[in-house]
Amino acid sequence: MVIMTTTEAAPGLFRTPPALDATALGHYAATYGRSVLELDQALAAAPAPAGLIDLTHGDTRAFLPPATAAADFDAGVTENTEAYTPYRGSAALRSVLAPRLAGLLGRPVDPAAELIITPGTQGGLFAALSALVSPGDVVALPDPEYFMSERILAYLGATAHRLPLAQDSRGLLSIAPQALDDAAAAGARLLVLSHPNNPTGGVYAPETARALAGLVTGHDMLAVVDQLYCRLIFDGAEYIHLAARPGMAGRTVTLAGPSKTESMSGYRVGAAVGPAPVVDAMERVLSLAALRTAGYGQQALRHWMAGDRSWLADRTAAHQALRDQLVARLTAIPGVTVAPPAGSSYVFPDVCAAPGGGPDDHAVAVALKAAGVLVSPGYQFGPAGRGRFRINFSQDAARLARACDRIESVLRA
Repeated sequence: MVIMTTTEAAPGLFRTPPALDATALGHYAATYGRSVLELDQALAAAPAPAGLIDLTHGDTRAFLPPATAAADFDAGVTENTEAYTPYRGSAALRSVLAPRLAGLLGRPVDPAAELIITPGTQGGLFAALSALVSPGDVVALPDPEYFMSERILAYLGATAHRLPLAQDSRGLLSIAPQALDDAAAAGARLLVLSHPNNPTGGVYAPETARALAGLVTGHDMLAVVDQLYCRLIFDGAEYIHLAARPGMAGRTVTLAGPSKTESMSGYRVGAAVGPAPVVDAMERVLSLAALRTAGYGQQALRHWMAGDRSWLADRTAAHQALRDQLVARLTAIPGVTVAPPAGSSYVFPDVCAAPGGGPDDHAVAVALKAAGVLVSPGYQFGPAGRGRFRINFSQDAARLARACDRIESVLRA
C-alpha cells in the first residue's frame, strides 16, 4: 500500500486563476527581467544575517498604541455583546465615530449610510475597488503609489494609467496638468491615490489637490483616497482632504484607520467614508470575503481620535525628529538624494548615483538584506520606483541609527 505523505495536488489538478496570475504584474519583466511576484519571491529567499533590521514597517514596540486601544478591546470581550455585528460594523460604534470622522474630513458623515468599519485600511481598499472597478476599466494611479493598488486593479481586470509625481524640497507633491489631461483622454473613470503618498511621504500641494478634484468632477469620475497617515503631518504643511472639495463628497471614498499613526496595526481595523451606494456595495464585498470586521477588534476604535490632540502632537514631533535625522544621514552619502516627507513615516531615497547603488533597486535591496537591513524596493511602487527604496522610520532611534550605518556601508561600497 502506498501512503501519501504530502498534500501536493496531482499534476494538472490545480491551475492559478487568471485574475490571480494578473497580480504578478508580468509586464515588469520588460524592465527587470522578472515579474513583480518573482522579484518579491527572490528577495524573500535572499540570505540575511542574524539581527536583521526590518524597515519595511513601523516598530509597534518603539511606538506603542494608545492605552485605550487594549482597554477598549478587553471591554468588548468582557461585555461580549457584539461578537456579531451588522456587516458594515457596529451601529453604536459608527454613531460614535461619525462625528470624529466628519471633523477630520471636513464633510458630514451619516453613520448609517456613509460609514463602514473595515478589516484594516487594506481591507477597505480592496472592498472599495471591488465595488467600483469592472474589467477593462482605466484607473488613474500616481507613480509611485502604494504597492498593492496596482495589484488589486490587475486582479479586477483594470488597467492602471500612471500619473508621474514630482516632490519638492518641502515634501510637497505635484502632477503636471498635461498628465491629468492625458488620464482623462485615456478614459480613466476612477482616481486612486494615497495621501500622504506611500512610498514618498509627500503631501499634495494645494494647487495639485485642487486640480485632482477638478479632474474627478470635470470628467464624471470617482475617487478612492487612502488617508491612513493624514494625521501625521510635519512642518505645518497644508493638507487638503479631497472629499471636502466642492462636488467631491458624493464622488469620493476616503479610507482611514489607526494602524500607522496610532500603531494599532495588530488590531486590523479601519473605516471608510463614502457615498451611500458605494458603501452599500462595499458591504456586499465585505460580506463575501469575511462577513464583517472582527467584532471585538471593532471595539478598539471606541476612543480613536477622541481628545488626543496632545498625544498626537507628541507623536508627530517624535516622528519629525526621526525624519530629520534619517534624511541627514542619507543625504550625507555620496550620490543619494531624498526629499524630506511632509507626512507619514516613509522616505524614498534615490540611490542611482551612489557608488553601491544603481538603477536595479531589486539588487540593491538584496545587497542591503545581506548587510542586515530589509527595505521595500522601488519596483513595488511603480515604474518611477526604479533605483529607489522605501524606509519606514517609525523605529527605535538607536536601531534606526544602526540600520543607517549598514545602509551607508553598502551604498558607499
